Amino acid sequence: MNVFTRQLRLAVSDPLQFSGRLVAIPPIVSFFGLVYIASHQSNQKQVPFRLFYLWWVLALPACLGITTVIGTNRDNLSVVYEIRAGMYRVISYVGSTSLVQIPALIVLSFAINVCAFGIGGWPWDNFVSFVLQYAINLWVFDSFAQLVAVAFLNPVIGMLAYLGVWSTSIIFCGLVFRGGDVVWPFRLFYYIMPLKWLFNGTGYDVYMPGSFSGAELCTPGTAIVTGNSTSTCTDAGFYCDGATTSFGCWGRTGEQVLQTLHMSYESLDIKDERALDVGVLLAMVAALKLGYIAVLYLTVSATDSPRATPKK
Repeated sequence: MNVFTRQLRLAVSDPLQFSGRLVAIPPIVSFFGLVYIASHQSNQKQVPFRLFYLWWVLALPACLGITTVIGTNRDNLSVVYEIRAGMYRVISYVGSTSLVQIPALIVLSFAINVCAFGIGGWPWDNFVSFVLQYAINLWVFDSFAQLVAVAFLNPVIGMLAYLGVWSTSIIFCGLVFRGGDVVWPFRLFYYIMPLKWLFNGTGYDVYMPGSFSGAELCTPGTAIVTGNSTSTCTDAGFYCDGATTSFGCWGRTGEQVLQTLHMSYESLDIKDERALDVGVLLAMVAALKLGYIAVLYLTVSATDSPRATPKK
């Protein structure tokens, strides 16, 4: 209980834990929301720009988890000393930090996404689902930050490792290119990086409840009149009156828009796979926590006593 109380106090008072991000990230997300302010309009032109704003909201805040690397590395010396002194055990310390992380990251996720949904004009239907997925993704990055903080004595190396994983996750999230187009073994990054799994579920949350003007529903195979010409409704089940090309015509319903986006961004899909996405992210958290426990235990077990000089 004493360890938990101390970690809770640090989470509130130490800006390197959570409070600093709670102050810094929502204004940053709001700034990008103002840059993409037109994307709050639910029309055909703004469909891709809403996607780009979503990408910024998912990718940028995770970068500031690098403060956890600095804070955890700074605290490691005292933590290792206290564990060696028998004040508490490794599992107690890791469990206490995890119990503090969960509510803190949910609060952080809520604060970030109130700004994103409000300025971005995203439908509030799936707000709770979005916030929970977002918080779990932040938990993945924070868990990795703790791992590299104890794995590397030099915090600069830990920070570089963190930035390497974060930037790789951005590249292989499914927006920059299709994962299936990448050669092995680099394609593996598409499946083991967290942002791909967050991008899928949150994309579903943002687009599925929406309705987008500029496109009209039609029955596949029936005749439609667009301008001065007559054509046939495609299997997609929608058309854009006045459009000279199919590019920029995404769909009327959220499902149609997601289906069209899926052709270019395979991370997005009309299938509701949010439970799978959350399961994969939680599995990543579990793996990183086990790695953190193992490395911290090895660090505590290592002795600082000088070795005896062997006799000649």
